[in-house]
Amino acid sequence: MKTNDFRILLVDYSIFTACRLQELLGTTGTHNTFKISTDVDNALSIIDSFDPDFVILEIGMPDKSGIELLKYIKGNRLHSKVIILTNFTISAFRNECDKYGADYFLDKADEMETVVSIIRNSAGQKAA
Repeated sequence: MKTNDFRILLVDYSIFTACRLQELLGTTGTHNTFKISTDVDNALSIIDSFDPDFVILEIGMPDKSGIELLKYIKGNRLHSKVIILTNFTISAFRNECDKYGADYFLDKADEMETVVSIIRNSAGQKAA
């Protein structure tokens, strides 16, 4: 992989949102490989073989909380950066995500474009 290539796992119950994110991330100037999961159990099965650089995660999932996936990633000291991108932005959820090591906590309604900036900035740091 080139220095500005990333493996990104998009975990969201809405395939529309995941596809929109994939489209937005195409504007970062990086060459990304994507996997999409609409449930936590599937995402867990993808993580070990895909070894993502970033996991963009909705915590309000229908089967299990995305926080369970966050706990797995950080509890197993995987190198993935976790970007929580959620509609559940109350302080209790933010605090729980901080407690379990989320790298970013963003409001899906207002901060989707911020994900692009995070990836773009990471590519610049990786290349330096």
